[in-house]
Amino acid sequence: MAEPPVSSAAISAAFPTPPPFYKSFTTSNLARLSSLQETNPSLTLLDLPPELRTLLPPPPPPETQQYRIFGETHTAAPPASTNNPAPLQKEPPNPHRLVNTTRQLLLAFLSLTHCLAVDPDTWAPKWDEMRALLSEAHGIVNEYRPHQARETLIQMMEEQVERCRAETKGCKDVCAKVRKVVEDVESREEASRKVTTTGVEEEEEVHRPSMKSRGDEALGGEGMEKKVWDIIEKEVGDFE
Repeated sequence: MAEPPVSSAAISAAFPTPPPFYKSFTTSNLARLSSLQETNPSLTLLDLPPELRTLLPPPPPPETQQYRIFGETHTAAPPASTNNPAPLQKEPPNPHRLVNTTRQLLLAFLSLTHCLAVDPDTWAPKWDEMRALLSEAHGIVNEYRPHQARETLIQMMEEQVERCRAETKGCKDVCAKVRKVVEDVESREEASRKVTTTGVEEEEEVHRPSMKSRGDEALGGEGMEKKVWDIIEKEVGDFE
């Protein structure tokens, strides 16, 4: 049988559509339900029409300590049976306890298979022993949850510290490159100032600024600043 085509709206929806029975919650349906309940207080779910059945709340859960999961019925209260072994004393988590519990579980399984082969009627105590050992192993594993949380937090903080150190090192490298470029520019400027000319050229340089010097003075240092930034961009522009 071919599957019905799926609409593009259902695929592209960010959230699933609400259940269809929400359409039954109307003012008229609620009024009809109230009138029917007043007429017949012992009204059951099957006595109502289909459009009114979803308006009734579900029955409350039974006031018992039993629940059903994976096809088995369990009791929330601790069992009163004496077949189960005494609970072990509370100890700090360590790997040896888990290894010992696992070995005891294997021995209990071998004992259960022996009982099933020799006398099948005596399987209940061995089965209860295995259930108790499994519960003990599960409790030991859960005791490691705080340790796992601490180790995870330590790892996250170490990664954050390493990332901050790498960023700091990168900033220091850039600062060193910029400082080197600035020192190079200053040394070039100092060297250019010490250049002297002979004769009339030197006298003219002292008493009458040249057109280039006048232009630099008119710029007010903007040309030199632009030159510095061009050199910095050339040296450290590829840092990222």
